[in-house]
Amino acid sequence: MEKGIRTFVLVIASLLLVGCTLPGVSAPTPFTFPTPNLTHTSIFAEIPTSTNTPSILPLVRTETATPSGPTPTTNPAVTKTQTPNLTPIPTDTRPNGSPVTAVYLNAAPVIDGVLNEWSSTAYRAEKTVPGAGSNWTGPSDLSATYYIGWDANALYIGVSRTDDIIVQISTGYNMYKGDDVEIHLDVDLPGDYSSVTMTADDYQMGLSSGNFGTLTEEGYLWFPRSLQRSLSTVEMKARSTTAGYDMEAKIPWSVFGINPVEGDRYGFALSLSDNDLPGVAAWQSMVSGVSTRRVVNPTTWGTLILASPTAK
Repeated sequence: MEKGIRTFVLVIASLLLVGCTLPGVSAPTPFTFPTPNLTHTSIFAEIPTSTNTPSILPLVRTETATPSGPTPTTNPAVTKTQTPNLTPIPTDTRPNGSPVTAVYLNAAPVIDGVLNEWSSTAYRAEKTVPGAGSNWTGPSDLSATYYIGWDANALYIGVSRTDDIIVQISTGYNMYKGDDVEIHLDVDLPGDYSSVTMTADDYQMGLSSGNFGTLTEEGYLWFPRSLQRSLSTVEMKARSTTAGYDMEAKIPWSVFGINPVEGDRYGFALSLSDNDLPGVAAWQSMVSGVSTRRVVNPTTWGTLILASPTAK
């Protein structure tokens, strides 16, 4: 019996060995480890052995220097710290053009529209401001030479205006729709140096010559809004000239709510509106002593300095 079983097992084993090479029978496929697909997974990606992460600490720079000679067991880092620039940013002068200096007047000028008593520096207003130059044809169309002074009571301005066509039919709030002179003054220059909007310490006023007939000289305060009004305390006189007109104005410091001190610096711009359309109330162009001047942005104005009584 055992001999028969042994014979049967040998026969089965022989058939299996022969079947591996029988026609129609394929050999088994050898097994290989799959190649990773780095497009769809990162688990097979090479892990970096080092990183180079920059420092994000402000005003600090770390530099690593490798010493020469034999390589040491450790490579110490040399750290250099930059000292921040602590120089304060000046807030007493605007960067827009050269400052204007108001001379101290030992004797106040007579407000009569005659400018021959002004011996101080003459300044020019003949630069168009952004958005107001398309109708301006040059200095003969509109420009001005002006003078400025001060004492403990008032700010004084003398303006010699060149204007080929004098037009003013508007008064009060609307005087800008004719020929006028406009003053901007920021009385707290260091306090709101970076402010791009007008606040309660920023003033905008207009000075109108009238029309040398039915309309007389007047001043008007547009800003601050809470103080908006006609300026009856401003003393003015204008005289017609062959080139345009001359004007003088005395503006009490009380209009600005301040008591001036020599050396004070204010944001400042003197500008002129122009209308060349007789009989029409219209604003056509504007020139200024400060070319960057925008009406409601004090950072675009210039600087006014109150000179010492002893300054020459």
